[in-house]
Amino acid sequence: MLVVNFKEFFTISSYEVVEYWSRKENGKNIDEYEVMLYNENVSQTENVIIKFKKVKDEIVVEKVQTLSYFDQQRPKNPCKICGSEMMVKENSSEEPEVYVHDCSFNGEEIEDCLRELVQNELLQDGFTQEEFERNYGVNYRDDSNKEYGFYDAQQRNTFYTIFNDSVYHTSFAGPQELRCKFCGMDEELLVVDGAFYQKCAVLTPHTNRIIHMIEARKQNELDVTKRS
Repeated sequence: MLVVNFKEFFTISSYEVVEYWSRKENGKNIDEYEVMLYNENVSQTENVIIKFKKVKDEIVVEKVQTLSYFDQQRPKNPCKICGSEMMVKENSSEEPEVYVHDCSFNGEEIEDCLRELVQNELLQDGFTQEEFERNYGVNYRDDSNKEYGFYDAQQRNTFYTIFNDSVYHTSFAGPQELRCKFCGMDEELLVVDGAFYQKCAVLTPHTNRIIHMIEARKQNELDVTKRS
C-alpha cells in the first residue's frame, strides 16, 4: 500500500483541538487529545481527525481518519490526497456529506506533527513573561525594525532570530549547529550573509507574544542593540 507523506498536506498552522482530557494512571500523567487538522494544500475537501495520547514524551496515536466533504457543488469523487475511492459515509442526509477513509499516512510524520502540536498548546498555556525571564536571554534587539535575537539559556548553543514576523532557528557556525526543543526542524534552510536560518513552526505563531516579552523584560542587561 502506498504510504502518503503526511507533512505534505498537514501542519500545525491550521488545526483545532476538538477534545482534551487529562488523567493519571499508575502514577503517570496521561494527556488525551482529539484534534482536527485542516488541509490547505490541495483543497478544503479533505481534513484529518486524529485521536492520540501523550504519556511523558511518548506520542501514542490511536485513530487517524481522513474526512472528505461533498455536496451538490462538489459531488463525491476520489480523495485528492491519496486517490482512494473506498470511503464510508459517516452522516445521513445532511449536507455536506461526510465520508471517512484511511489515507495510509507516514506514521513517523504524524507523530512529529503531533509533538509540535502539543508543544504549541503548552506554549499557549505556559510560556509566560516569568518563564522567559528565567530561561531565555536576549543577544540582539532592534525595536524599530522588529528584529530580535534570543537564546535558550538552559540548552547549549540554541539561538533564535525574529525577522519578517517569524521566528528562526539560528546558527553562525553551520547548519549542523541549528537546535530547537520545540519543533521537528523540517522547514527550508536559509543562508543570509553566512548565517543559517530555519523557520520554527512552533514558535512562529507566537512571534508577537515573544516580541512583547523581549520588549517588556527588565532593562538590567548589557547593551544588546547591536550585534557583536
